[in-house]
This record gives sequence, structure tokens and C-alpha cells, in this order.
Amino acid sequence: MFVTLLLSLTDGIFSLLRKYEYDPKLMRLYITGGGGKLIENFGRYDKDRVTIIGDICASAKGYEEFAFAQLKKEGK
Repeated sequence: MFVTLLLSLTDGIFSLLRKYEYDPKLMRLYITGGGGKLIENFGRYDKDRVTIIGDICASAKGYEEFAFAQLKKEGK
């Protein structure tokens, strides 16, 4: 029963992505953060078109790099 719920949840995620024009034939999907494990283990998707970045801090690290670059640009 729990697995069925997780399958339904991941199907819903991909359905929502398609609603907002995600087309796996045209684009590659990158998933970051803790939800990536959920997709990796229970999602039904083309594994050649989806990259899951398992580092749960990846988004935060990216924003940190962006902030440092912005500060450097501003001379701070």
C-alpha cells in the first residue's frame, strides 16, 4: 500500500511537470535535493533523460556560488 502511494506521488510529480510543458523528448531533467531519492526509487521515467543529483545540499551550494559571484561583481 505504501509503495502504491509513493508510485502515485511520483507519477503526480511528472504529470505536473508535463502540465508546465516538460517534454522528456525535447529536454533533459535535472533533479536536485532530497526528493531525488524518491524519484530515483519510485519514479517511472526515462533514466537516459533524467539526471538525479543526490547531494541534498546541491541547491544551497549553487545559490552560495551565485551569491559569492554577485558580491565579487559588486566589489564587496
